[in-house]
Amino acid sequence: MEETGTDAENASIDPSMLSTRWVIAERVLSESFGFDRLLPPQKKVIERLFDGRNVVAVMPTGSGKSLCYQLVSQCLPHLTVVVSPLVALMKDQGDSLKRRGIEVARLDHSASPQELRLDLKRVRSGHCKLLYVSPERFFNERFRAVLGETPISMLAVDEAHCMSEWGHHFRPDYLRLPDVVEEHNIPQVLALTATAPQRVVREIRSAFGLERTDVVKVPTHRSNLHLQCTQVTSRERDERLLEQLRKAAKSRTKGVTIVYVTRRRTAEQLAESLSEAGLSAMAYHAGLTSEQRESIQQWFLESNNDILVGTVAFGMGVDKPNVRRVIHYNPSSSLEGYSQEIGRGGRDGKATQCQTWLVPEDQVAIRNLPCSDWPTKESVERLLDRLIGQPDSFYLALGKLAWEVNLSSGVVGTFMIQLRQRGHLDLLPARYDVYRVKPRCDISEIVSRSDAIDPEAVSAIVASLVKAKRAYRVNLVVATRQYRVPRTRLVAALEELSLSGIIELESSELMHGYRWIERIARPATTVKHLLKRFDASMEATQQRIDSMMEFISCKECLPVAMAAHFGSRRSRPCGKCSTCRGEGPWDTQLNPPDSIGDSAQKAMSDAIAEYPDLFSDPIDRAKFLCGLYSPAFMRFRVNRHFGFGVCESVPFPTVLAAMRAN
Repeated sequence: MEETGTDAENASIDPSMLSTRWVIAERVLSESFGFDRLLPPQKKVIERLFDGRNVVAVMPTGSGKSLCYQLVSQCLPHLTVVVSPLVALMKDQGDSLKRRGIEVARLDHSASPQELRLDLKRVRSGHCKLLYVSPERFFNERFRAVLGETPISMLAVDEAHCMSEWGHHFRPDYLRLPDVVEEHNIPQVLALTATAPQRVVREIRSAFGLERTDVVKVPTHRSNLHLQCTQVTSRERDERLLEQLRKAAKSRTKGVTIVYVTRRRTAEQLAESLSEAGLSAMAYHAGLTSEQRESIQQWFLESNNDILVGTVAFGMGVDKPNVRRVIHYNPSSSLEGYSQEIGRGGRDGKATQCQTWLVPEDQVAIRNLPCSDWPTKESVERLLDRLIGQPDSFYLALGKLAWEVNLSSGVVGTFMIQLRQRGHLDLLPARYDVYRVKPRCDISEIVSRSDAIDPEAVSAIVASLVKAKRAYRVNLVVATRQYRVPRTRLVAALEELSLSGIIELESSELMHGYRWIERIARPATTVKHLLKRFDASMEATQQRIDSMMEFISCKECLPVAMAAHFGSRRSRPCGKCSTCRGEGPWDTQLNPPDSIGDSAQKAMSDAIAEYPDLFSDPIDRAKFLCGLYSPAFMRFRVNRHFGFGVCESVPFPTVLAAMRAN
């Protein structure tokens, strides 16, 4: 355990109030969660929160991070808002809490209008003290309208490493969270992560203005997870994996298996081959429909001796105690990701095998995949051209903009944040371009039935309704201009009408808002800066892969190496990992080819002839040969060309160098 400072330094809560909070906590812990005590790390976090302090909690996957805010939320006077990056995680935790009798609400796109209306009523009435929300929902005009004057006691930021531009799962919207804390006057912040090395922890602290004494850190590795890494050829891997899983199926020790792979195609092929071998296996990846993913996840949760073959899209928020094996068919792309993935095993405290099958050539795919985001200079120039012509305040659909300028939406969002950091832009609350209304009474009765709601705004809304196929559309721009009612009042009135059951309200086409602070006077310099920042982030990504390869080369005790990576101290070898058992060290070096070959050059020439406007930049040509997607490739279905992915097994820098040499 690593921590600094004393509770007395920041204690500001009245002793009687502190005592009351602990009485409530102990009752809820026992009656709702079925525990008779907290684990030491949980207690340290909750003690600080009850003392009125902020906390950054760095705790391994499976150590009970979620309980910290779930329990505290029932003891604080007002609402606790939990920002979570994954809808599946919010839904799973919400359903689990409801089964325990705890009032919980969530705001995400999977909830029906009726569910949202009931949830928000309970939040505003004070009956519900725990609200889950995605970061995208947190920053839009509807959230501000529905929350109204509801006071917030605490903001809990789950997966807080998403705030770091140098982290492995950066989400641009997360960088806006400190603004929300200030706008809503939220007195306490709890930031939680399982995978934050020192640099990322410093970024989280800096974003919220937290002190070093606000950090509670738990050693990353759980001793019941037995780490193994074995170098094999690709053929040996399939044979030994099948042998391993057949042996597990015959074992008296029941428990499920997660097999992690890099590519969706690999997940499907491997699950199929295991099924043909007589094992019960299913594939899971982000390319499945939401219904398929939910069905497979439910199958996994109910299974007792089955195999889930999945990409990293699987596992976040899945809490299943008897995962006995976590097998990496392909290595993870970072130690942070690896720590999360193996942390889904052995949550019941029993011994769990964590096996990585090391085929050195696998790292080509791991290193190439992030390069699909690599921007060309022309794309960044197009982005700035679109921005420079915008008025003082403007709104954009980032997904549509990304599609038009041939950049990924994540890269566009990151560039907009970086323009803010350079002092060019300020961020405005996001808003929806389309509002649809389904009246639950005759339109002529809406005004009379809503006398307790802003009458001027309601009248403007009714007068602005336009009949559409399934409902009425509300043109808020026209309503604002023609009836001189501010948009904020109109949105608030729509939410009140929905909460009152007078209408059903739907919204779509989220638009991100910006305001110019200082216009871009030197576009070429700004383009150069953005490309340099991207190159730096790509270098950091490759360094994380380097660290992962160094780790699984088994040059030292694996838990000792993991502790060092995450800034913890562990001097005693575990005695159980591959290194401690005398296996390794393994050679993870690659020997890339000197050239890409004539057939690849011919495929590229053929593609240029067929799509002359798509390959002016060597980066786009290298993406094509390596089988990496871009918005333009998807628009024109370039993946159907015979040459797409012909260099899939060649490192991207090698292919890019060949394209630049032409």
